[in-house]
Amino acid sequence: MKTELVENVVVDEVHGRTYVVMADRTLTDGELYRAIRLEILRRGTPVGSGERLVISHSKTSQHK
Repeated sequence: MKTELVENVVVDEVHGRTYVVMADRTLTDGELYRAIRLEILRRGTPVGSGERLVISHSKTSQHK
């Protein structure tokens, strides 16, 4: 059975960026910002103004 993904959206109005974190549930603020920060570090390049970054988040991608 396919699980529905929830779009967790964060809008950075100052820099004109939108981050969409796809997950199996609504994430806490800490989980959202951690997922965004890790993805930006993985990319190695900054997110451009007006860019929309879509990130997949899963239970296995969480590091404790």
